Amino acid sequence: MKKIFLGAYLNYTNAQNLNCLALARHLDKEQFDIHALTAHFGDNSIEDVPVKVFHCFRPFVFTKYIGFIWGILKCEILYLPKHREMPVWILRFANLLRKKIFTTIEINMCNTSKESMIANFDGQSKMKEYFNLIPNIYGISSYLINDSNCGVKLYSFPLYLGVENEIFTSSVSSSLSNIVFMGSLIKRKNIDEILDLAVDFKDLTFHIIGDGFMRDELEKDSSSNVIFYGKLTHDKISDVLQNIDLHILLSRSEGFPKVILETASAGIPSIVYGDYGAEEWITNNVNGFVLSRKEDVIEKIKELMLNPEMLILNSKEAVKLADKFSWDKLIKKWEKEILKLK
Repeated sequence: MKKIFLGAYLNYTNAQNLNCLALARHLDKEQFDIHALTAHFGDNSIEDVPVKVFHCFRPFVFTKYIGFIWGILKCEILYLPKHREMPVWILRFANLLRKKIFTTIEINMCNTSKESMIANFDGQSKMKEYFNLIPNIYGISSYLINDSNCGVKLYSFPLYLGVENEIFTSSVSSSLSNIVFMGSLIKRKNIDEILDLAVDFKDLTFHIIGDGFMRDELEKDSSSNVIFYGKLTHDKISDVLQNIDLHILLSRSEGFPKVILETASAGIPSIVYGDYGAEEWITNNVNGFVLSRKEDVIEKIKELMLNPEMLILNSKEAVKLADKFSWDKLIKKWEKEILKLK
């Protein structure tokens, strides 16, 4: 049996943490003995997950490193997806012990905004030095591998992230009344454009699920047909999605947005921009809508309001999209790659 360390905090809601939690649930327990971390500020229960954990207590800034050292010493295989908080000395220590290390790239590495990976590493050269210490690097989409790796060597094929689609109850939308956005309330997500849409379409209700430093400003500027929920658990999200007909994500830079699969699991197709290769998984006008401009979004919403048959078709096909990317199906590919790591 292989001992694997999932370098994330399974009891706290965050993209990498949730992906590791899904891996902990779905990896074959006859092949893998799973180790991971929890944090004292965590808000989720993992009692149903068969995993050995190191609990990072106060002061977290210190004990998180003890947790990573614990995982490195305990396990022969290390999945380390949290690049923003992983110091180089941790990777050097793992390499010194000849551990099998792998990671995934989930965002455009060439982005140069203040929130970017390049900015986090204080320059592209330091970013490349860091990733040179990781022998196995997978992009989560072909677009990230081919068009936004910025000189970091990735495997030539994607290792897709999945969705736990069984959490969500699927239904087919027959008319357009409710639109949802899910994600962090940060500038990159272009939520201002969604609030503009709410002004243009007063007869529709717009639901905003998520939190972030822009929330107060966004709520202040929003029209009366916009509802803000804040951060919700998966169970609460599932409840809200039962009344939603369309998902909109208008950011220009993403990896492979998990929210597209989560909403698709509930039978909700997405409108997205195509800047980050979304047509790799969304077939336009079949299981979602890949557009270029805000004006195109406005026209598509008008079309869906006048043509409910298009919404019904895309709703049905969205469920099939989510099923294609379910963790139950993708986990075999992950297991195969993990067992042949360099």
